[in-house]
Amino acid sequence: MRERFFRKLIRGTLPLLVWAAHFAGSYVLVAAQCSPAGFAPGSPHRLPLALMTVIALAICAALAWHTRHALGGADEHTPLLDRAAALTALLAFAGIAWTSVPLWFVDSCA
Repeated sequence: MRERFFRKLIRGTLPLLVWAAHFAGSYVLVAAQCSPAGFAPGSPHRLPLALMTVIALAICAALAWHTRHALGGADEHTPLLDRAAALTALLAFAGIAWTSVPLWFVDSCA
C-alpha cells in the first residue's frame, strides 16, 4: 500500500504554512508601503493588512472545521495525523491573531 508521505506532511503542516505566509506577507506589505519608492508611500494602509489577516484566519478556521472530529470526540482510535492537523490549525489561528496585533498599532512609517 502506498503511504503518500508528502500529502500527509502537507495536511499536518498547512496551517503553519498559512501562518508563515501571513507573517511574511504582512511585513513585506508594510515595508513596500513605507519605502520611498513603494506603491503607496506614507503611512501604511490597514485595509490590505486587514484583508490578508481575515483571509488567513478564514483558511485556518476552515482547516480546523475540517478536522473538528479530532478535537471534540477524539478517542484512542483517532489517528495522530487528525489530532496534529486540528491542533496546528488552532495554533496557527492563534498565531495569526497574535502576530496581526502590532500591525493595528502602526500609525506611521519610521
